[in-house]
Formats: sequence, structure tokens, C-alpha cells
Amino acid sequence: MPRPDAARLAPETYHYAFEMPPRFGDLDPLRHLNNAALARFYEEGRVRYLNQLGLRQVLEREHGFVVGEVTIRYLAEGRWPDVVTVASAVLHVGRSSFTIAQALFQLGRCIGTGEGTLVHVHRKEGGSRPLGEAALTMLGQGKIGEGK
Repeated sequence: MPRPDAARLAPETYHYAFEMPPRFGDLDPLRHLNNAALARFYEEGRVRYLNQLGLRQVLEREHGFVVGEVTIRYLAEGRWPDVVTVASAVLHVGRSSFTIAQALFQLGRCIGTGEGTLVHVHRKEGGSRPLGEAALTMLGQGKIGEGK
């Protein structure tokens, strides 16, 4: 698999970032951060980013998001106890879904990138629903290369 675009490896590309300390239990037998732990970092980043954008507040009670796809690229070994910086930005916005670009940094080095596509759905009826104007505006402001 080819390396991601160089911009995706730079922390300043992303609109939102926070630090998350790994737990000792996140280690694999070789004492690296394991794959499941890294997936948890990306998940926490997506949820915090949605809150930061204000998307959760504009949804009606019966609407929400489900994960349609997640892609993770492992670029370097993560280590305990070094803090992980989780960075996120909007990569693409569609009619009823959007993709968040993410990267994990440790000691200033990118250890992985990922994308998560979230689909706007009706909680009870199921099925995708078009994103509303407020959500589209918020997502547009968070796109890579815009609104930073």
C-alpha cells in the first residue's frame, strides 16, 4: 500500500486534535500499541470531532450517524507510555455521508492515518437520510484546506 499524501502526515493539516494517553493494557506481546487500541484512538477522535463541530447538537432526536467504513494505515509502531495526539478533519462530504480524515502522532511522528465514513440515518426507520443545511455548513468549515 502506498504511503499517504505528505500533507496527511503533518499535524497542521488537521482542524482538531487532542492528546490521549495509552494504557498499559493497549500493548501487544511485543510491547507495541496493538491494532485494537489504535482503532479505539480513531473512534474516540471521530466522536470528539463530531462534538467539536457541533454536529451532534444540530441532529434531531431521531437522526444519528452510523459507521459505513473505516480504513486504517499503520505507518510506525506506537509505544507506551508516550501520549498519542489524535488529529481529525473532514475529507469529503456527500449527500448523506461524510468522511473524516485522521492521523495519530507520537513524539511528533505520524504513526498512522485513517478515514472513517459516517452515514446520516434515521434511528428508528433505518436507511440513510440527506444531511441538513446546518450539518453541511459545519462539515464544510472543517474540510481539509478550508475553514481553518
